[in-house]
Amino acid sequence: MQYYSGRSYLPDDTASGLKKLREIELENLRGNGKGERKTSDKIYDYDTYNDLWDPDDSKDLARPILGGQDHPYPRRCRTGRPSSKKDPLSETRSSSVYVPRDEAFEEVKQMTFSTKTLKSVLHALLPQVEIMLLDPHLVFPYFTAIDLLFQGVPLPKSKNFFQSIIPRLVKTIAEGEGDILLFETPAMIDSMPDLFLASSSLLEMDRVVDESEWPLKSKLDPGIYGPPESLITAKLIEREIKGVMTIDEALKQKKMFILDYHDLLLPYVNKVREIEGTTLYGSRTLFFLTMDGTLRPLAIELTRPPVGDKLQWKQVFTPGWDGTSCWLWRLAKAHVCAHDSGYHQLVHWLRTHCCTEPYIIAANRQLSAMHPIYRLLHPHFRYTMEINALAQESLINAGGIIESCFSPGKYAIELSSAAYDRL
Repeated sequence: MQYYSGRSYLPDDTASGLKKLREIELENLRGNGKGERKTSDKIYDYDTYNDLWDPDDSKDLARPILGGQDHPYPRRCRTGRPSSKKDPLSETRSSSVYVPRDEAFEEVKQMTFSTKTLKSVLHALLPQVEIMLLDPHLVFPYFTAIDLLFQGVPLPKSKNFFQSIIPRLVKTIAEGEGDILLFETPAMIDSMPDLFLASSSLLEMDRVVDESEWPLKSKLDPGIYGPPESLITAKLIEREIKGVMTIDEALKQKKMFILDYHDLLLPYVNKVREIEGTTLYGSRTLFFLTMDGTLRPLAIELTRPPVGDKLQWKQVFTPGWDGTSCWLWRLAKAHVCAHDSGYHQLVHWLRTHCCTEPYIIAANRQLSAMHPIYRLLHPHFRYTMEINALAQESLINAGGIIESCFSPGKYAIELSSAAYDRL
């Protein structure tokens, strides 16, 4: 409802003729908490993430409701869809998720973010790479076979439209008789992988190791997860930095950095390892800030908690010069990269998208469109709810892209709840 000239008004400064209209507008925006929302509605209300799976469809896709004491999570926009027959606390899923009409994509934005286009790309792409990437029974015969993924996947000539649609991810080139789908080689494989691991981790959970944290120690219950002490010792660190300084000096000069997924991942390790074809460890990676200002990875510790009659297992990997040490180091880095990429995607969703939605809902329920704070925030909220709705359809849902592509598997979104609880 637009009933003012474009000026900003605080509630106390609002003209008397507009106050009643403002109250009516806010009442309409809040709704009554009943009924299923239609695409023409403009109602902002709260609900938990109880729609990421359909209990009526498959028990194998069962997931916990996110939002509450057991699994804290931000709220989403209420859709009012019918409850599941088998689980009244869960909503049934639909082909599209409601967003208030002012939050929906405009035509130009819809064309550039078209899910139909993406679906057509996947429909054409997956048959060509399914055997290589999606066959759960196919394993890499040797470690360097991973590199072959980046030498290209043959495509039919009629499918040479990928470059214009997703140019950052893949390239298509004409070579010989057929087109080649060429994935860009990750920097971790392409060149100077140790330096890339260090620089990329700075963007994630990497932080300075405080003197009070040394020696490294888990905060988890040792009765459940085993001895909390880390195997990354002062002697090991001083050996890896070649006696440049002692560990005490490195800590005081804030030269030590850590990428620590140990306590976050360890509670999920045994669960994930029960999933066929995947594995998981708790991990710690320690870095040293060198004299030339670059971070150098010194040690990676992988941990598996006790399970059954097996005791806790943990091992530290360091850069080596012989063949066995080099490959073990590379394998340890592969695990850390898997942890890091999964965490990045989950926490990007959580902090950038998921945590923003309650603010959008609250702003529309509490602030008039002519409030100066609302006018300041509105451009930054634009399209977020529509993007989040699309994520609920195919990204974060049970069996969706995140669960299919990252090592936590079906526990991925539950893991993001644990990360949210630690914020």
